[in-house]
Amino acid sequence: MTDYITIGSIVALDLQTRLLTRTCDGESVTLPASACVCLSALVEAQGEILSQEQLMDIGWRSSGIEVTENSVRVMVNKIRRAFITLEVQDQIALVAVTRSGYRLVLREERSIPAVTQSSQQLDSLIPEISPPAALTPKPLRFTGRWWKFCAILLCGVLLGVVIGLYMRSFYYPTPLQVSFEQWNKPGVPADTIVMVQKEKRQRDEIIQATLNNFKKYVLDKRPNEKPAKVLYITTGPSRMDKYQGLIACQKPLQDSKNDCESFYFYFH
Repeated sequence: MTDYITIGSIVALDLQTRLLTRTCDGESVTLPASACVCLSALVEAQGEILSQEQLMDIGWRSSGIEVTENSVRVMVNKIRRAFITLEVQDQIALVAVTRSGYRLVLREERSIPAVTQSSQQLDSLIPEISPPAALTPKPLRFTGRWWKFCAILLCGVLLGVVIGLYMRSFYYPTPLQVSFEQWNKPGVPADTIVMVQKEKRQRDEIIQATLNNFKKYVLDKRPNEKPAKVLYITTGPSRMDKYQGLIACQKPLQDSKNDCESFYFYFH
């Protein structure tokens, strides 16, 4: 793994010094160790979702530290504050995905100068009335200036509304829906329904490996416990196959009192 990674063309992360640096001017902030490692994994995932279990293993458990989901939320807030400090929160967002985890999203920069130019073009469309030389009524010239002022003011108000709506969408992001569908191939435990991410349903090898690990490290070690009825398997991109996630439930996720328990398998 390289010690220096870039996030788009916006910032760069030094894994040795834990410095997150804005590339345009060199302004930087220092991240905590767990936030640095997790941000690196989110960049490597290239927009794919990493579950809270995966982030806990990457940021803490790999170093022998046991933590809770609250530690993940604190780490996410520190990364978001670093983006705000570097004033890149409009281009980079760490988005929470309901019941799944987090993903890193790069957004295109909004071209503010283009909006300013459009207001200037709007001004140029307002004709100036040239009164006869003999009659030069000042109220008419005042009216032209007044309309120009109103046009500029209106453009400013519209620009403010657009920026306000954009910032609201950033601080109150819409959760992304993850669709699951049933998987009925060999390897499904008896009397159990296996659900996989719709876009990952063809990854039979990693799904079967996750089920085998669940049987070996959970079912076989808990012979006296009631086995789960529904298993949800979450997988990342192919280069992240060493991270395997599984949610075991007595009822489907959407039901109340589903008695779910999450598991995470990591391969060295």
